[in-house]
Amino acid sequence: MRISTALILSLSLCVGSMSIHAEAININHANVAELAENLQQVGMVKAQAIIDYREEHGEYLEVEQLLEVQGIGVSTLELNKHLIILELDEE
Repeated sequence: MRISTALILSLSLCVGSMSIHAEAININHANVAELAENLQQVGMVKAQAIIDYREEHGEYLEVEQLLEVQGIGVSTLELNKHLIILELDEE
């Protein structure tokens, strides 16, 4: 019982610290590492898919466009909406 309590406590501290380090991120300018580090449930593969979509279709105009990216679903979008900034390049 002590082991499982310690394990649960350790896991909750790890999960809590992950969300503390997440910062708002501009998905129109971020690189793979920045996306993977700051967006929850987004690793290197999903981060690369976000960039691939951006390069193919242009800058994101709405956060909901992330749903068109392979591997990004409603739950991932909802977890990260508060962290996403959409700043466009000025021409």
